[in-house]
Amino acid sequence: MKMKNYYICLLGAALAFAGCKKELDLKPTDSIDPSKAFQTIADAQLGANAVYGDYGTYNNQTYVGALLSDEVKVGIDNQGQGLFTYKYQDAADLTTGADVIAAWGGFYTLIDQANRVLAVIDGVTAASPFEESRRGVLKGQMLAMRAIGHFELLESYSKKYDPADPLGVPIMLKSDPLGQPARAKVADVITQIKADFAAAIALLPATTTANFTDTVMSPISIAAYQARLALYMNDYTNAVNYTTTVINSNVKPISSGAGFQGIWTDANSNETLFRVRFATGTAIGAIWTVVSQSLVYFQPSNKLISQYTAADIRQGAYIGVGNTTNGVGTGKNFVNKFFTSSKGARIVDLKGPRIAEMYLIRAEANAQLNTAASLAAAAADLNLVRSNRITGYTNQAFADQPTLLAAILVEKYKELCFEGIRFQDLKRNGLPVSRLATDVDSPQWQTLPANDFHFTLPIPQQELLANKNMVQNAGY
Repeated sequence: MKMKNYYICLLGAALAFAGCKKELDLKPTDSIDPSKAFQTIADAQLGANAVYGDYGTYNNQTYVGALLSDEVKVGIDNQGQGLFTYKYQDAADLTTGADVIAAWGGFYTLIDQANRVLAVIDGVTAASPFEESRRGVLKGQMLAMRAIGHFELLESYSKKYDPADPLGVPIMLKSDPLGQPARAKVADVITQIKADFAAAIALLPATTTANFTDTVMSPISIAAYQARLALYMNDYTNAVNYTTTVINSNVKPISSGAGFQGIWTDANSNETLFRVRFATGTAIGAIWTVVSQSLVYFQPSNKLISQYTAADIRQGAYIGVGNTTNGVGTGKNFVNKFFTSSKGARIVDLKGPRIAEMYLIRAEANAQLNTAASLAAAAADLNLVRSNRITGYTNQAFADQPTLLAAILVEKYKELCFEGIRFQDLKRNGLPVSRLATDVDSPQWQTLPANDFHFTLPIPQQELLANKNMVQNAGY
């Protein structure tokens, strides 16, 4: 689906040329014979690697979510980057909406690549018994990635969850660059996502602490995404069940101290349930600061910084202060969460779900269930996360459900900032974006009212021009 109009223009030019050369056998310009592209399991593995790479390349929701929420403010070195988005002046075109429309093409590229692998995986040749054992594994991984792609799109490009809403996102189950699919009902998209997750788990080997890896899909990493999906759907019982499955697997226990801080310099992969490795890429790290200069385009908001105490190890791990050693202008606050690793400046892996998020999802879901037992369980999970982040922390009691829920959302803000979670939390809970006056230079973009149309991103204008069946979101 990505850049479908581009394919159509090329095809039109080819057809015009065919008027003079009628003997030419025309095919879509992006067409590659699958029998040549994928002949072996090894070829299919390369295709699967590309899908994982697509997730890392196109998952810009960490950036967009931060700009649209209250996580960042405009840096003093900003040269126009992201301002249309930050000021809620974005639209569906490339001029003002490049940030917010990018994920549409990006995730449909991921889905298309997964579909190409799925279309051939049952027929490619296995060179050994080991390769044959990989066939079902690769199929399961690609089904899971296809589900994740559809879910990411649904969260961003559809309104707050309503199963009856006809304006979900197109469901793509085969590669069709020239297709013109309509938007499916939200309930139908959810059904397909769940089916892909279930089929994936059935094909993948059971996860143990010995065989778990955080760089490919496994039943445990899928359960983490199922937990996100359940919370999105307000399915609190299943959110508790999925997070409990992940936590009890013990594949990635919660960390503290240096073990936690090392996550963000890739000194370790503690807590990380899925990640995309970057050997040389700066796709995540260079969003915020220039590698070779002391320029800060966006910096942590004063509101976010004010949430941390000096005893909170997240403050130093997430919020940097410029000095002569780190190369950022002295005294400038900057996003330290993806700043550097042993691989180089801004070369830091993309982190997907982490075990701390599972504890906080479970806390929120249990708080929403609102029984005496579930409220106690929610408080226990919240206190557990805090005790691993705040030196000398003493467990806190909460007077009632609203107080506990509010505390959990603040803790998610502090724990998961710059990871693409905050904006979706506000959207899902029908809450406004409320920035401090010191974080903006105009009251016009200090607040985004609850349920404002900007909580739903625009369908790219290029998609609307190329696809007669596409419908734009309200307000754009």
